[in-house]
Parts: sequence; C-alpha cells; structure tokens
Amino acid sequence: MLKLNTQNILKTKIGPENGIAESDLCSFCKANGKSVKKIFDSKNQAGYAFLTLPDDNDLAKKIEKFAAEQKKNKWENIVVLGIGGSALGLIALREAVLGPLYNLYSKPRLFVLDNIDPFYTANFFSTIDVHKSLFIVISKSGTTVEPMALYAIARGKFKQSDVKKHFVFVTDPEEGLLRDIAKKDNISTFEVPQKVGGRFSVLSAVGLLPAALIGIDIKAIFDGAKKMRGQIGKSSPEKNPALLLAATQYLMDIKKGKCMTVMMPYSSSLYRTADWYRQLLAESIGKNEKTGPTPLKALGTTDQHSQLQLYTEGPNNKLIIFLTSATFAKDPKIGNVLPKEIGYLNGKKLSEILAAAHAGTAGSLAAAKRPNLTIEVPTCDEENIGALIMLFEFQVALLGFMYKVNAFDQPGVEHGKKITKSLLSKTK
Repeated sequence: MLKLNTQNILKTKIGPENGIAESDLCSFCKANGKSVKKIFDSKNQAGYAFLTLPDDNDLAKKIEKFAAEQKKNKWENIVVLGIGGSALGLIALREAVLGPLYNLYSKPRLFVLDNIDPFYTANFFSTIDVHKSLFIVISKSGTTVEPMALYAIARGKFKQSDVKKHFVFVTDPEEGLLRDIAKKDNISTFEVPQKVGGRFSVLSAVGLLPAALIGIDIKAIFDGAKKMRGQIGKSSPEKNPALLLAATQYLMDIKKGKCMTVMMPYSSSLYRTADWYRQLLAESIGKNEKTGPTPLKALGTTDQHSQLQLYTEGPNNKLIIFLTSATFAKDPKIGNVLPKEIGYLNGKKLSEILAAAHAGTAGSLAAAKRPNLTIEVPTCDEENIGALIMLFEFQVALLGFMYKVNAFDQPGVEHGKKITKSLLSKTK
C-alpha cells in the first residue's frame, strides 16, 4: 500500500508562515469530502469515466489475446506513434515496471515517438529494422498532426500488402480518419474511450496495449488501481490519500503562495511518472490566470547537485513532492574497498544511501521552512503503479472542484492546434 507522509507541510515543522496547521488541513478535507462522493457519482460522465477503466475485463482479455497472437511475429520493436496523453502515461508504465534501461537488454523493445524532430526521426527510422517492428498509431480523431505525420513516414516503408501485419490503431470506436483507414486496409483496432481524456487514458488500450506487448501484467495494474479506488472511497476525509494530497497542493498554492509543484522521485524508475504528472496537472488545472500550480520535475539524487540550491535558498514558492521506493528488484552492495575518509559507505546497499539522501534532502528543506511531502511506493511493480496512477488522477479531479475549473478540457491546447493546422494548410 502506498504511504503518504505529510509531516513536512505542517506548521509545527516549518512554521506558521509556510506550514499548514494540522487542524486546518483536517477541517479542509472534511469540508471537501463531498467532492469525493461527487466524483464517484459522476463516474459514467465525460471525464470522470477514468474511474471505471480498471473494470474493463473484456478489454484486458482482448489485449492479452492480441499480445499472445503477436508473439509468433517475433517483433524486435514495438513502436508507438502518439503524443501527450497517448505517450507519457505509457512511458511512465514502461519505466516504472521494467526500468529505464529495458530497451538495452530485452525484446521486443518499446519505442514511443512523441515528437517530430526531423533529425531524431530520420535517425530512428534508419536505425531500426521496420520489417521487424509493429507500429501502434494512437489518435482519437486520426487528425492529430504529430502521430499522423509519423504514421505517414512509417507507412511509406511498407508495401500495401504488409500494412495489415505491421500496424494497429488505437482510435475512436465509431468514426474518424484512422477508423476509416482501418476499415479500408483491414487494420486491427482498439478503442480510445469516448468519455476519457487523453491524459487520463493510461489505464485504457492507450497505455495497456503497448504495455502488454512487452510483457507487463495489465491485470495487476487494474488490481492496483481498483485497490486505490476502494481506499479513496472508504477512507475518512482526513485520512483519504487523494483528498490529503489535493488539499495540501491547493492550500499551499492559495494560502501559502507555493505556486509551483516539484515532483522529485528518488528512483530512476519513477522519473517519467513525473513527466506524466506534469501533463495531468498542467492541462487539467491551468485554466485561467489565477489557477494552476506550475508543475516541475527533478530526480534524486541527481538534482540534489543541480536544483536543490534553488529549492532550499531561492524563492520559497514551491511544494516538493517526493516519490520513493521502499524496495528495489536489484540492490548492489558496496564492498570493503573505500578508504577510511569515506569508509562509512563500505558495506552499504545503494538503497540505504538513496534513502539517506532522500531523508537528508527532505530534512534540509524542512529546516529551511520549505514544504515537502513524500509518497512511498512499496516497490515498482504493476500493482503499485496502477495504484499510483489512480491516486494522481483522482487527486487532480478533486483539484478541479477546489479550483472550480473543468479538469477535463484543454481549450488552450486546442487553439494552438487550430493555428498549426491553418498554417500548414496554407503551405504548398
């Protein structure tokens, strides 16, 4: 079970100017407890339907069947062509469960092309063997510029007779350009849920199809998400992890001037989770000039040596959220090889050093009256990552109520897309 430690946001630890009174935090959670029920009551409505995704056993069976069938092709590469919510959640899943270096030692490798940088794209397609690759194109409308441009490049590498074998689409269940292409060319398809926005879609075929193709246990992800959903639904307001997290972030922003949220994992496997969370928070809550904490990311211990100076002694306008892992699948131990000047490291496991570094960072920030909290993941596996995804999605949905904004649209993004398409349409 995930553990949430909020001691370093309390005024007893960091003072009344920057900290929150525990009684005030509890009172705020109780006052907003009705929002938890509203979200559960709205689970079949647009946006809030992310809550029901872990119950889709038929989808899990369909994905597992497809993944089993694809084994005969002995793919070297699974290549996802998507962007934003069609990419970041999947990347977070892959790295949390299988580790950042998975592609170096396992196959099929999973690549996510979520940018259209010309040099990178050209090098990618000249490096991989496309004929040993399965391409997953993800776009609900089939008109998203970036994945469709990459799809065009990928498709140009194949004869028409090979397209059915090498492509699969994740798109709108009923209409859209990709749906039309799939019907014409008999390409396998999976559905983007109609009532779930992209950044909330990682627990759908968007994230789970590619994950299953590289051996991730998607049913265990569902199990973790359902357990967290149950915990959120049953907990009292002052002990509800999603409500506590949302209340802390909101009160720190509105009452204490902490207009930035830094997510800092002390685990390389959780680093890309911070990428996904940045989109989740930014697109959901940043809806007008007065609402929306700016999400940032850092990595422990790496950024103790690059960003911590700013966080400790710079403007006191940040809430730090640490992500830690209690255990690691592999944990090297230092032999008795270091001289006495640094001999205290001899015999230590790297996990011990990492834990001490996190404790030191959290403690030094608290001493400098900088609010920080820690979410501890027991270990980076499917069940715990499923739980973490549900926790953050529910938390952000709660923030929508607190800030009084629609957490499920993104009009600022849509305007930019329209301008891009207009410019390209005028170019010969």
